[in-house]
Amino acid sequence: MERKRKWWLWLIIAFACMITAFALAELTGTSIGSVFGWGLFGVLGLVVLVLGLALTGLFIVVPSAAIIRWLVAAFISNREIRYITLGSLGFSSIMAGWILTTRQAGWSLIVVMVGFALGCLTGVEYEQHSLSSSNESARRLEQVSGTDNRRDV
Repeated sequence: MERKRKWWLWLIIAFACMITAFALAELTGTSIGSVFGWGLFGVLGLVVLVLGLALTGLFIVVPSAAIIRWLVAAFISNREIRYITLGSLGFSSIMAGWILTTRQAGWSLIVVMVGFALGCLTGVEYEQHSLSSSNESARRLEQVSGTDNRRDV
């Protein structure tokens, strides 16, 4: 079954963008080139912003969350308490970042991103732990039921 491409939809979108650009140029009294130039700067600015956030996440947020996770794992051996601690630290970091927006907006986004990273790490580790423990309990049940069947025979 072949999927039909809707090429006409892209033409309608392009036509709508052109009409928007002409209307914007007419309403503001600027040239079409100026409208397209500022639009291009807006698109490039968005690309730079996304690239900056990705690089910040890669080089600042991920190492910070990994170091915090490693320190918590070094000091807390009980897994359940470790998950609660990591989740609480992530939540506290998100709240601190939210409060920082009123005082120092430059660092608030990074603090919130570290909080989300800690929350994600906690969720992944807890899910892996719960899956491994459920597999272990399933194996124990199989072993117990297998030994009960042998006794009955």
